[in-house]
This record gives sequence, structure tokens and C-alpha cells, in this order.
Amino acid sequence: MVGRGDTLTAGLLRRLLPGPVVELTPCQAAWDEGQRYRAVVVENFGPPAAGTLSGCAAARWALSRRAGITVVGLDDPEGRRLAAAGGAVYAYSDGRPQADLTAKNVRLRGERLEFEALAGDQLTRVRVPVGDAPRLYDHLAALAGALALGVPLADAVDRLNG
Repeated sequence: MVGRGDTLTAGLLRRLLPGPVVELTPCQAAWDEGQRYRAVVVENFGPPAAGTLSGCAAARWALSRRAGITVVGLDDPEGRRLAAAGGAVYAYSDGRPQADLTAKNVRLRGERLEFEALAGDQLTRVRVPVGDAPRLYDHLAALAGALALGVPLADAVDRLNG
């Protein structure tokens, strides 16, 4: 997990996965050249400078060569660019049908964020607390990371909803 540290996505991944979740900043990811990972989930924060990649996108590209699979969001131009480049990618989106995991019928109901998670031919309802702000992409990234590592959708959603 590459992000700013102690992120919602990393916390969610820890609930969904049986193994450890390692958090790295983009700089740590760039310097940690010898380490291999089963999967890489990179948050998107910080806009890129004109004509370049953001720090997170650069980390995603570097780590994708050292990971079994890279989890990318197709709603982000940098995620689409990496997915189009080929390689082992598990993609998520808020509505793009070409993604491996897609959110459908997203809505806020009181203090809950609700959506249907569609992965292949499986469709499961997700209901999570809103917290400080609705964070659809954190939940999608965590679900996608778990699915990419073989956790069944129903099990991942049960843990997320619980």
C-alpha cells in the first residue's frame, strides 16, 4: 500500500486480508528496490506537474515491476495509462464496465455509503459508515486489493460491512 501513511484504504485492507499490509510513502517505495510484493495498491493524491506523473503514479509504475499484480483505479488518467500498458493489473472504477470491480448504484443513505460491487458475474451490496466524508474510492481500492489476492467478493464485503 503506497500512500501518506495510516490511511483509510490501508486500514480497510487490514480488515480484508489475512496477511500483513505494508504502507510506504512514494519515496520509500522508490528506495525499497529489493522488496517484492504480492500486490500493490497505490492511492492517488497530489496532482502531477504538467507533463509528468504524480509521485504516487511514479511509485505505482516502479512497484508494478516488483509486484505480482497492481491495483489501479480506471477513473484516474494515470491509472488508465498503467492499465493500458499491460502487465498484471486489477482495475476498479465507479461505473466503467471494463474494470474488474465496478461500483454501481452509489448513494448516501443517512450515515451510510451504499453501492453494489460488481466483480465478474458477482454482485454484492456494500453498506459502510460515512465517517467524516464518503470515501468510495478508498473502499473500492481495498475491495479490489482483496479480490486481486483471491479473497472471494462475498467474504470481502462481509468483512467490510461488519
